Amino acid sequence: MAIRLVAIDLDDTLLNPDRSISPVNRLTIIRTINAGVMVVLASGRTIQSMRPYAEELGMIGKKFPIICMNGAEIRDIDSKAIIQQHAFTPEQVKICVNAVMSAGLPAQVYEDDCIIVTEKNDWTNRDTALTGLPNRLQNYNGELWAENRSKILTSGEPEVLKKVMVELKKQLDGIAHLILSKPYFLELLPLGADKGSALAWIAEKYGIRQEETMAIGDSWNDLGMIAWAGIGCAPNDANPEVLAQADYIAKNNHYEGAVAELLKHFILDSI
Repeated sequence: MAIRLVAIDLDDTLLNPDRSISPVNRLTIIRTINAGVMVVLASGRTIQSMRPYAEELGMIGKKFPIICMNGAEIRDIDSKAIIQQHAFTPEQVKICVNAVMSAGLPAQVYEDDCIIVTEKNDWTNRDTALTGLPNRLQNYNGELWAENRSKILTSGEPEVLKKVMVELKKQLDGIAHLILSKPYFLELLPLGADKGSALAWIAEKYGIRQEETMAIGDSWNDLGMIAWAGIGCAPNDANPEVLAQADYIAKNNHYEGAVAELLKHFILDSI
């Protein structure tokens, strides 16, 4: 059955280590779009951090949705408007932030064009380097929970986060879903927020069957969409848990054109 919808992760899947899109990946995605396939970018990033890549791939004006904040938001790629959202209430944000800080870790939340942090350190600055979004200290105690938030992130040494994650899952049961997006980034998401559920929502909205969908990703936050998609794929340097979940593993790694390889194999070579 022909693939009509593809969801592609950004960091360590589509993007090179310098956070650029290689010519082979860019041209192959454009060919895929021109072949009539809906290509949806899916990331933990904000819309502001993702949209330049959508522009580079010729997605603007195509009326494509875009999956942001690890599935907590689905946005209209042209207007940037939220068309579907899972969000923490201010009270839930307060509970989550206090739990994170009680564990001795910093907390941060996101606005479209900046990151608000409880403290600045090398770990919080990594997110700024990765996304291109500036970070700033909260202006007052409680600013992080002054409004609804689509996600909360904490960062630190990987071994520390693994231990903290176990305890936070117990404390925040029924409030938040916890995932590691990087070994040093632990994300707290509203219940129901996941790239897989976002992909399923888009497929239903556009009348696309599950078996007509494909997902490509590399990390723990991609497991949901790789599991849900008709064909779940990964570059060969993906996280071991993702490699175990994937239906198909590319011969190439992410910076050698794995995305282009997969699109050619499952879509373009079949046309």
